[in-house]
Amino acid sequence: MEELIEQLNNITKQLSFDDINEQKIVLQDKEDNQYALIPAKALNKLLSTLAQTKEENFELKLEKTIWKYVPIDFADTWAVAMHELKQNSNQEISDATLNNLVKNIKKNHPNLFLNIDDFLPSNAISEIRHIG
Repeated sequence: MEELIEQLNNITKQLSFDDINEQKIVLQDKEDNQYALIPAKALNKLLSTLAQTKEENFELKLEKTIWKYVPIDFADTWAVAMHELKQNSNQEISDATLNNLVKNIKKNHPNLFLNIDDFLPSNAISEIRHIG
């Protein structure tokens, strides 16, 4: 405990309160680095907001990736994707991972996606394949 008090005394050059942005304490060390101490309630709210933002960001990326493959039934495709992600929960999720996931879902569940070839005449398909 004495060591902690000594460290605080060494770190603290300035102590200020800012009532505008809730109660926060700013400590400044001898090299002018600033450290903010905030109430636990504010920290919990901040962490909760960050977690919610991360989840929303993930959902938007997954939605964008699913729409890229033209699903017939978005909700079913979403459900399959979430099921696959839960089974592989130890895997880090990147844009490439999401792309591969939806590509595999389209391969394994073609009934969930629109197949453009079904709407083109058969000679157009062979011409497209010949060009590509």
